[in-house]
Amino acid sequence: MPHQTGNNVIRLTDPEISIETVGGKAINLSQMMKDGFRVPPAFAITVHAYDSFIRDTGLLDRIAAGLEGIDFEDETSLSKGTEDIRSMIVSENIPSTIISEIDSLLSEYGDSYYAVRSSAVAEDLPDASFAGQQDTFLFIRPEDVPRMAVMCWASYWNERAVKYRHDAGIDHLSTGMAVVVQRMVSSDTSGVMFTVNPVDGKDDVVIESSWGLGESIASGVITPDRFVIGRDGVVKDRNIRHKERGYFLRDGSNQLIDIEPSRMDMPSSDDRMLRDVLELGLRLEEHFNAPQDVEWAVEAGVLYVLQSRNITTISEPEEHDDILWTRGYGDEYWADATTPMFFEVMGKMLTKYVNHEGARMMGYKDLTSGPLIKLHKSRAYFNTWVLERVFSYYPKFVRSKELLNYFPLEDQERISKYPAHMGKAIWSQIRVLFLDHDGFMLLTDRAYKKWAKGFMRVCDGFDSTDLTKLSDEELLALYKNVENASIKHYQLIRYGMVSHSIATNLMVKNWLIKWIDDRDGSYYAGLISGLENNKTVETNIGYSEMAKTVRNDPELKSRIDSMTSEEFVEWLEGQDNTLRRQFDDFMDTYGHRSNTREMYYPRWRENKPYVIDVVRLLSDSDSDLKELEQQRRRERLELEKEVRKKIRRSGVTGVFRCALYGVVLRLAQKYLTFRENQRFYLDHILFRERLAMLEIGRRLAERGVIDTGEDVFFLFETEALDMFTSGSTERSKDIESRKAEFFRYSNVLPPKFVKNGIDFDDTIMTDPSRSIHGTASSPGVVTGRVRVVENINGLSEIEDGDILVTSNTDPGWTAAFSRLGGLITETGGILSHGAVISREYRIPAVTAVMGATRLFRTGQIVTVDGNDGIIYPEEKE
Repeated sequence: MPHQTGNNVIRLTDPEISIETVGGKAINLSQMMKDGFRVPPAFAITVHAYDSFIRDTGLLDRIAAGLEGIDFEDETSLSKGTEDIRSMIVSENIPSTIISEIDSLLSEYGDSYYAVRSSAVAEDLPDASFAGQQDTFLFIRPEDVPRMAVMCWASYWNERAVKYRHDAGIDHLSTGMAVVVQRMVSSDTSGVMFTVNPVDGKDDVVIESSWGLGESIASGVITPDRFVIGRDGVVKDRNIRHKERGYFLRDGSNQLIDIEPSRMDMPSSDDRMLRDVLELGLRLEEHFNAPQDVEWAVEAGVLYVLQSRNITTISEPEEHDDILWTRGYGDEYWADATTPMFFEVMGKMLTKYVNHEGARMMGYKDLTSGPLIKLHKSRAYFNTWVLERVFSYYPKFVRSKELLNYFPLEDQERISKYPAHMGKAIWSQIRVLFLDHDGFMLLTDRAYKKWAKGFMRVCDGFDSTDLTKLSDEELLALYKNVENASIKHYQLIRYGMVSHSIATNLMVKNWLIKWIDDRDGSYYAGLISGLENNKTVETNIGYSEMAKTVRNDPELKSRIDSMTSEEFVEWLEGQDNTLRRQFDDFMDTYGHRSNTREMYYPRWRENKPYVIDVVRLLSDSDSDLKELEQQRRRERLELEKEVRKKIRRSGVTGVFRCALYGVVLRLAQKYLTFRENQRFYLDHILFRERLAMLEIGRRLAERGVIDTGEDVFFLFETEALDMFTSGSTERSKDIESRKAEFFRYSNVLPPKFVKNGIDFDDTIMTDPSRSIHGTASSPGVVTGRVRVVENINGLSEIEDGDILVTSNTDPGWTAAFSRLGGLITETGGILSHGAVISREYRIPAVTAVMGATRLFRTGQIVTVDGNDGIIYPEEKE
């Protein structure tokens, strides 16, 4: 006879079960069980048990007090506050009454291993998605289930989830966490199924499978067998992979075991199993009335459904544009999460002046017929058709692996061999010389410097204006004045960045390989480092000089180490010393900058403690970036002489090659500096646009149109200006959902490609125990300890020689590069910011490593080969 349950645990087949009691994950399993699907036995530890736990242990008041002390706009405060709350929870013992009820149900299921999963009550509420934000524990013995339940409850208070609830307006203490306890299936075969094709949205069912547990697929240890099946059961495509290893349940753990040789190349699912899985998927789709993403497993010949959820990436009809969009191109300079405001502010300028106007000037009318940019999951995606057409005007040798990486693997070889329209490319340069002579390669850099000088006068006028005293009309006119004055910036970067920089640098890189065998890129790296007037390097030297002053003054060093950054800024502003003067000069020159382009985030002038954080970090190192840069310049000049000699001796045409190389090298160096410096002036543009938009937002908030001034960044620019000029008091209905999406993806890199609203990746993630491949971006080989950093606040944890692993870097990060041993990023190519600065500081770097922040862990020892773009994790003993 089944044991009776109380309020603390409930069988998933119980007719009284509700989402308010057990959360979305448990309800999903419950619905499948009640409809006759074969689901491994499971029960839920209810939200009531969670509530009892935090009340009976006195945690409720302590958590409430902890929340009061968190500054949700300060990531350090948020991280520390949530860590303290989690520590409180895991230090408490679960009440014996709850343990007794758990043990009663476990005794029904026998001696087995269990999965213990979080099931957040807010998980399935509109505009709130907590997927992946709480913890799951696998292969748990029955006696350890209560302790793992407490760990799940603690994960309700992880940093991302707390920030998400705060931004979404969900009360932290009014909801809670349920826990699902489910018997684990010791599967012989397992897999996933999509009841619509996740790549193209067609009605075909896609099944992937492999031997053993699902961890074999999820971890990337193997590439699974893949089957595409029509709904009539006809197998349209089979792709059987070589499967050397798989995870299997052995002695309470998922152990990686060699597959028998006879089964390595066998299909892991035969036709009968495929029919059974297909039938299961179609039943689930009908049951949930939506396309499904299904996890399934076969144990002793019995097919189980482990989890089924709606495919949320199925697109709306208006997204069916048949355009393949890529995040890869934007990774070079627009890799951050993007608010609707910034997407439109910058997107319209890139579309109008960089793409459409530039293409007309060069006679490339075919490049103006479609949209250029799309906002998807808070990232900017670019139209691959436009990029492919641009590539057709590049010589074939310029179509390097780094540039081809913008496209799916299946298209790269075709694009690399696409005929080059060299005649049209030459004609385009003749057109530019006459129609837009500033775009001519020999003139663009000079024209940009002239524009920048004039634009700084516009900034001076803006800075002398009290925005709060302007009328609405005057404020709007000031905003438009900055925007109009910035047009020339975009008109010039369409040549300097998109054409001149890429073409000249790839030409130099290719010639060095062909003429003097520079296969590891060391000559190339040396020739483009130590360049004069690089604003990013100058910014870093400014940081370094302040750090040197602190390091050489015991009192300053003591104060900066013992005070909070806020306290130190307040103290420093009352002083008259060298550091104060350096600090003021730094703010005057670089205070408009930030660690991100995104307009939503404050600039250094608005966030002075951040600058002190970086100075404190650098003051612990004895590096002198000013001296280092002077040394780099001396080394570059010597290397230039050496390379010229080698090229002159490279063959009968060596003298001609040397002359040609000299001209192109100077242009490559010039436009590499151009590429970095245009960001410095773009930061000036965006800083003033941000300040004006904040004032517009403040006034919209006063009118009740939005809640706070900063909410204006979650409107598109046209929406905000329409509300502002019309005097509308109608509240925007989309801000909260847009904020939720922005913060959800602020530290999560979405898939690389999108088509018809379906996003996907095509890069295979390599088993971390083997070599991992990316793009070789800065030469050299280094072995060191990994430091995974999700955001810029994590830089304070970096120690000398660490291998920084992150999604992408920006100028705000690079002051710390002098401490790094190597760099691994998820985005970017050889001309991305991180790659350029890595070469400047002689740091081996590998970029475009998909999933790097998940593949590697802090403390892991790896070897970074920046020559070949390979990372070698240290073998486990």
